[in-house]
Amino acid sequence: MTAAPAAHLLTMEGEAYWAPLSAESNHINRIFASIAFGILWYDFVLTIPLEVERYWKGGRSWASTFYFLNRYTSVISHIPVVVEFFAAMPEATCRRLQLYHQILAALTQCIVGVLLMLRTYALYNRNRKVVYLLSSICALGGAVSVWAIVSVRSLHVRSFQDIVVYAGCDLTLSERQGYYLAAAWSSILVFDFAIFALTLVQALRVGRTWSHSLFRVMLRDGTIYFGILVICYFSNILTYIFAQPVYKGVSTTLTNVISTTLTTRLMLNIRDPELLELPRRWPSEHIEI
Repeated sequence: MTAAPAAHLLTMEGEAYWAPLSAESNHINRIFASIAFGILWYDFVLTIPLEVERYWKGGRSWASTFYFLNRYTSVISHIPVVVEFFAAMPEATCRRLQLYHQILAALTQCIVGVLLMLRTYALYNRNRKVVYLLSSICALGGAVSVWAIVSVRSLHVRSFQDIVVYAGCDLTLSERQGYYLAAAWSSILVFDFAIFALTLVQALRVGRTWSHSLFRVMLRDGTIYFGILVICYFSNILTYIFAQPVYKGVSTTLTNVISTTLTTRLMLNIRDPELLELPRRWPSEHIEI
């Protein structure tokens, strides 16, 4: 007869412990998410005229197709993520939105990866060995990401309905969940490092010979992209591994938004009319991207 009250007391103690942590985690995540959403949609509005000029007109290619996928998947598909961060809802709905968010992050990185592969493919004059190498790394990273998402989802063990109702979705992560997601982001970092290494090798081969060409702009943009993203990826990995539950993964949404936004900028710069008027001094500059 005392088992039920004892269990009820244990549940109440659990809620009393986790409710403040969940609320704090939500508050921190909402701050970072607000910054991310602001960057995403502000940059979208800011670059619409450039997009119309450089991608809406003319023919279609694989690069332009994935440009639009990257652009509008991110802009439209983050609307449910806003609901995840800012709405109060049943726990089951929270879990579905969190799974959706994890899949969206993986899909976003996959599309960005394809665009980066196409750029590197152009830099290497359509050398298929480059594509095979990067595709292998991408496939391995995708497998790791799927494993991480499945593993994280299987570890949701808390079920305190009051936390969800009054504080919103419980965005805290356990230590094991953090390790799984750190592994997923590490695989993305390895892929980006491979892109950067290949870009750097080609830059060293060229030297200053094509200092005012489209090729040089592609090298410059790729270096800046990697420099910014490596900081974001490392911050994600470190928070997943070492941070307290309330801080694990707080920069994930921001990292995804920065990644897709920078990729959009990379692709817009490639079609800058002023650059297209420059003499084509490198074979890869004649490839339609």
